[in-house]
Amino acid sequence: FNGNVIDVVQSLYERFYKTPRYQNCWFYWDGKPLLLYNATPSIDANPNGGQKDKDYSEEVKQFFTLRNMWWGYKSWAGAPYVGGEDKWSFGYELGDKNVAALKPEELCSKHQGRFEEMAVTPAQHPISITGKSWRRETLEPELDGKDMPTKAYVPWLGEERENPTQYGIYFQDRWDEALQVDPDFIYLNDWNEWTAGKYMNGKDPSGVAEMHIDFLGRKNNPFYFVDQYNAEFNRTIAPMKGGWTDNFYMQMVQNIRRYKGVAPVPVHHGYQQIKLDGKLDEWQPDSSFLDTKGDVIHRNHDGYGNLHYIENSGRNDITRCLVAVDKKNVYFAVETAAPLTPKTDPNWMLLLIDSDEDSNYDIIIKPGESEFPVAIGENCLEVAVPRNLLGKTGKEVSFRFKWADNPTDPNDIISISTTGDTAPNRRFAYRFVWEK
Repeated sequence: FNGNVIDVVQSLYERFYKTPRYQNCWFYWDGKPLLLYNATPSIDANPNGGQKDKDYSEEVKQFFTLRNMWWGYKSWAGAPYVGGEDKWSFGYELGDKNVAALKPEELCSKHQGRFEEMAVTPAQHPISITGKSWRRETLEPELDGKDMPTKAYVPWLGEERENPTQYGIYFQDRWDEALQVDPDFIYLNDWNEWTAGKYMNGKDPSGVAEMHIDFLGRKNNPFYFVDQYNAEFNRTIAPMKGGWTDNFYMQMVQNIRRYKGVAPVPVHHGYQQIKLDGKLDEWQPDSSFLDTKGDVIHRNHDGYGNLHYIENSGRNDITRCLVAVDKKNVYFAVETAAPLTPKTDPNWMLLLIDSDEDSNYDIIIKPGESEFPVAIGENCLEVAVPRNLLGKTGKEVSFRFKWADNPTDPNDIISISTTGDTAPNRRFAYRFVWEK
């Protein structure tokens, strides 16, 4: 949008597509690599590099599957836009009553009669007063002195809540609409939009054209923000430090699973004979739960502005977890990429178990000071937990579990998720299901 789009596309084509060198990196749609582009390059912040009669080359037009990609305005470039044939959107101008009046299937981009693409965003723009708590029915809630919503109705809770930004109300409404339509693609926007652009009123963001914005409905405000403004007015999905941390990320994961589906949970069968000897030779491979390797690297690096990030809590790099069952015990084992540090280290190799599979962990086992049988090898450890302690004495067993090493605060799930190492990562948990 801000560059010479025709020359940029031509350069990308010649550098990366004209020869098949990078062919295994291309994403194909309708038999060709997909290109999301500005189909009307004369309508641009820098129209065709000043050459308004210029167009994309014929070889570019023939090589790619082309889809126009722009914000979901009711009309754009002198023609109807949102929901049109091959006209994709990366968000919807729901602050426009004409767009807000459209049904979800009318917002969806079509291709030869198919519902092809819908956008899902956590919010819209502060200049349209459409934040993370906005709804079609109620619009943006009342804002406080810091331009944050005071309270709003949370549909799935059935009640009003204070500080509603953290609940992702706008985000879930867009997800629900997209899931209702079930298009071929859902476009998520944005992952990281933490940098705010402040512009002086009277000019557009380029500083050239005349433009006045009643920012958040305020007349004669000396400045405005187009995208990111504060916690309510931004489209960021990425986790934040403090506040609601990874709520929007977990909400995204939950809805992606609804959209794409998930594999069935494997069911394990039969008793295993486990000898607690600090070795994993007798453990069945299909009882393994894997974790990413190399995620305990320490950080010491400059951030944005004057920020400097230091994170050195990474210690034991967990790579594999195992579970087995016999008549009396549930056995847990964990393996690390390098030799284990001494068991006397603080918060050493903690095992968290959610036996009733609700939203909380019920048991934390500390193998370094455990009352249960434990065996520690060079880079693995095993622990036996009585089945009656877990309330799992029948012919079927299921629970969630998680390993954590060196969390700063083992009583805080976010600290467990972000310091030291966990398996699996962040707030996720493994689910073990067994039948006799």
